[in-house]
Order: sequence, then C-alpha cells, then structure tokens
Amino acid sequence: MTVQLRVDSYEAGIGAVGGLAAFHNNLYPRLVSRDFDVKTFSMRFRPELPVREDFKGVIIRRPSSDVDLDVAYAWTYDIMHQYGIDVEYLLPSEMHMIPRHLTSFGVVPSSYRMAQADLFSPHDWMSLLRSALFAWLHPNLVQAIFIHSTEPGRQGGIWHKNIQGTSERLDMDDFEFRVKGEFQNSFYHGLRLIRDLEFPLSFKILSRHPHSALFTVSKIHRKEYLLGLKAHGMRFGQIEDRVFAVYHGVDTREYRPLAKVEKKNFKIGVVGRCTPVKGFNIIPELASLLVKEIPGVKFHVVTKTETQNPFYLELMDEIHRRKLHEIVYIDNTFYDGEEKIKVINSWDLALVPSRYEPQGQVDLEAMACGVIPAVGMGGLREKVVDGFNGIWINPYNLQETAEKIIQLHRDEYKGRKAEEIARNCRESAEKIWDWEKRADIHKELYTYLIDGRVDDVSRDLEELLLPTTSKIL
Repeated sequence: MTVQLRVDSYEAGIGAVGGLAAFHNNLYPRLVSRDFDVKTFSMRFRPELPVREDFKGVIIRRPSSDVDLDVAYAWTYDIMHQYGIDVEYLLPSEMHMIPRHLTSFGVVPSSYRMAQADLFSPHDWMSLLRSALFAWLHPNLVQAIFIHSTEPGRQGGIWHKNIQGTSERLDMDDFEFRVKGEFQNSFYHGLRLIRDLEFPLSFKILSRHPHSALFTVSKIHRKEYLLGLKAHGMRFGQIEDRVFAVYHGVDTREYRPLAKVEKKNFKIGVVGRCTPVKGFNIIPELASLLVKEIPGVKFHVVTKTETQNPFYLELMDEIHRRKLHEIVYIDNTFYDGEEKIKVINSWDLALVPSRYEPQGQVDLEAMACGVIPAVGMGGLREKVVDGFNGIWINPYNLQETAEKIIQLHRDEYKGRKAEEIARNCRESAEKIWDWEKRADIHKELYTYLIDGRVDDVSRDLEELLLPTTSKIL
C-alpha cells in the first residue's frame, strides 16, 4: 500500500543548495521508489523558481505569493498563544528579524490536503508553525518532526566539545557554554522567537501527540535539543523517549574517487560557511605550525561569503600578518555538482574543524571520494572512527592537531598507512552511509510510526538509525 507522505522543507528541489536541501533531495526521491507518494511544500526563495516542480518523482509546491508581515505576525502570535507559550514579548518588530522565512513560507497555507496524508514530516523551525496547526486540525495525523540544528548553536551560544566522542549520559560535559560560561544564558542566545519555535512549541506538539516523534541528526544533537528544552523550562522527560537521533547519508555514485585528478604537494582542503562555529579561525596558526614540518603544504579554503563579512576580513588579515598568502588560498567560490567532486578529489586531507556541527556532511562527501577527513566536534566525531576512516582533531588544541596531521603525512597514523585509511573511507561510505541504505532505514522507521509503534523504535531500530562503523566493517 502506498504511503501518503507530506513534507515541509524550506529547501527542496532545483536551486536549493544547503544542508537541508541535500537531505531532502537525496532521501525523498528514494522513498518514491519504495512505494511512498511524497509531496513537499517548500519556500520560493528566488522568484525564478517554479511554483510546481516534479523533482525525481517528488511533487514540490511553492507559494505563488507571500503574505504581508501583519498576517505573519497574527498567525505566529495566535498559534503560539494557543499552545500556552508566552507571547507578551512578541511584537511586529521581532518579525522584521526573519521576515521572508515566515511571510513566504512559515505561515503560508500549504497547498496539500493533509486529511489524506498518512504521515507529515516538517523540517526545522520555520515549519513548526504549520506542524502546530496540523496537530490541532488533524489530531490523528502522525508527525515525524526533524530539527537539523538549533538557534543557540548556530549563533555561537553553545559549542560542542565531545573531545573523547559523545558520551552516553545526558550530561553537560560534551558542551562549551559560551555566554558567561553558564548553561541557561548560553541556551538563550539568539532570537527568542526562533528558540520558542524550536524548543517550547516542538515540545508541546509532541506532548499533544503521543504517537509522533522528533528526530535530531546525531547523539550530541539529541542531547542539545533535550538540554535546550530544560533551559526553556520544559520537563523534557515527558517526551524524551520519542526523541531519536538518525544520521544522514551520502550518494556514493555521485561522490566518488576520480582517477585523473592531479595532486601536488600535500593539500589540505576546507569547505564551509565563513563563521566562527566552523572553526576557520584555527587555519592561520595551524598552517604556521604545519609549514615547518610539511614542505610544500597548501591550504585550499573554499568559503563563499560576502567580502565584508567581519570574520572573513579577520581571517584574511591574519593570513597576511603571518605571511601565509602563498600557503593558504581563500577561494570565494561556490562549487556544486561535478566541480565540487573534482575539488574534493584534489585534496589529500579534508579538514572540518567545526566547533558546532550537529551532523556534518563534508566528512561523508570526503569519505565517499576516498579523501581522509580530519574532523572536529559534534556529529562529525560520531561518524568518523579515529585512525580507521579519518582522524579526530581538536580545534581547542592546535599543537595536538598539527601533530596528528604530521603523522598522517608521514604515512602512519595509529598503525595504519594513509592509503589504507583512504580505502576505509570509501568502504565506509559504500557499506554504511550510502543514501540507498539510509532510505531503507527511513522507510522502516516511518512504517513503525504509522503503525503506532513509536515505543518500539529504540529497541528495534537504534543500530540502524545510528550505525557503528566498527560493528559493520
């Protein structure tokens, strides 16, 4: 029997380039081939995007027109008030901070008849208003809610610090609290409206719907969400058993080793947004340490950003001050598709020094290309096994980080040669992280929810949701 799945994802289909788009565009077309009828409501973030699109069998609809800010304010206020969330602070001026996410998507009525759906899956804070509305209109409609990051993390209020890997206990040792060193203040960092959507509203939706579940993208991100609920006054134990972590995947047919990509010297590649949470600020000092031990080392830093970005300017100034302009190349280009794959293949090492990274995608893309990832904190540290299919680096300790990279360059890291680690990278991607395998897991997961078996997910599916490399390979 075909499953009627309705998805809310502000990034989807052609022209979408973010991490959520990678998740949507890889997973849902594969579910179509697994007897799911998938229809997605998405954001028209550029005027040239079509209102209706058939993306590999997934029907995507985008709003044909926006609503005005007063309408967005009224809907946001009323829905949150209906769920018992304090909205006395919520003035129209708050909406001006994030206008288009709400006026062109978050509060625009969906074009789909939800009464016919078997499962609704909203993604991230801008979909949670519609999630809350449907929870009232369709009390029997099961929801699989996804949160891919949180506002305090994105804004730098908290950083991940799971240096020894993510612990199994729900404690605070895996985090760095960056606002006065205090737990609650750090989780209050960022725009309150977004935090109220991510934490109290999602909690109240789950509380209202005992058969629905919420999914984070790693074990540490699950902790982050639960601790965020605690900081916002929610008794998270009431819904804790219906909050699960599930890893993303990678398309190993698209991301693959290329035979004829020229490599020169020892090239370290970095790709990502030019923000403090991505850890780019370690690059100048790390380059200064490595150039003394690795003759000819080069850094290729790919970060498409505004040239007036203060963090970008600081990075450029530090590179100039240390006279590293011949060692570190800042590439302000956005690479996609085959060009991105060629760029990754030109590297000897993919450096991902994030201090906050709920899931991470670059590590999987590098592994699929047979390029060794050197990963920082967060979900990156859960998917990469140190010394087997990558290396763990500590962005808080650059001397140790440099020493690990030097060991890899000398062709022996934790008893393995670089060539063996690179082979393990590709094998891990094919056997564990390939999207075809991840899609099978999502199919089974959604079947459990539709059948009312949310209480059995942890017992039956945890090893599938969070595969352990050492147990599979």
